[in-house]
This record gives sequence, structure tokens and C-alpha cells, in this order.
Amino acid sequence: MNNFSAAAVLGRLQLAAGVASDSALSRVLGVNRATLGNWRNRDSVPYSICVEYAVEQGLSLDWLLTGQAPLQRNEAKGLEERQRQLDETQLDLINLFSALGPDQQKQVLQGLREKKRINDLELAVTLLQQRINKLIDK
Repeated sequence: MNNFSAAAVLGRLQLAAGVASDSALSRVLGVNRATLGNWRNRDSVPYSICVEYAVEQGLSLDWLLTGQAPLQRNEAKGLEERQRQLDETQLDLINLFSALGPDQQKQVLQGLREKKRINDLELAVTLLQQRINKLIDK
């Protein structure tokens, strides 16, 4: 599945909403179940729906649309600040990475991407736990 496909975006919406079916997601988004099927068939999710849901839930729109950025918006702001101020450890990492050959760099990047994917999943689990706790408290 392409990370940019409607199916991938809808999958991330389901993950963020803590639901496992299109029917449940359609209720969360306030749209007809058949509408989600149309989005899948056309391979297009309305941008306005994604923006509105991301803003309401404090999600990173980049993560919602591409799966590549931090899941939550405040994490993205922190990332921007960290990118401006490289500390000694980060500079050391850059120097070490630069000293590796292309194949070794690819292996390191693959490991880092997997670690990030795991971190994103852990954060998603935390968000789901918070949503479950809110539902239980109601």
C-alpha cells in the first residue's frame, strides 16, 4: 500500500480515531459509510476532512497525509526547534554517518526508520489508551 494512497490515509485516520472499521470511522468523521468507500475507490480523501480532523485532535497533518512526520503537532514544533540547534551528539552522529559507505548508510537509515515507526506506533497506542480512558470515564 502506497503511504499517500486514500487507503493509507484512511488507515491512519482509523488509527488516530481508535477505530477498526470504516463504519466506525464514518461515524467519527460524520460522513456516510458509502462515502468512505467512494474515497477508497477514487483514491482520494478530501483535504478539508483531513485538516479539520488533524486540528481537532492535535495531530500532525504531515503524519496524517504521508505517515512520515511525528504523529502529534506539538512534536513537529519540537522537531523544528531541535533541527535549529544541533547538539554535540547530533554533530557526532552526522560525522560518523558521513564516514560510512553508501550501503552502510542505507542500513543505518533502515534501522532508524524502523525505530521511528516503532516510536510512532507506541505513541498511537498511548493515544488509544487515552481515548479508551476518556470513554470509560464518561
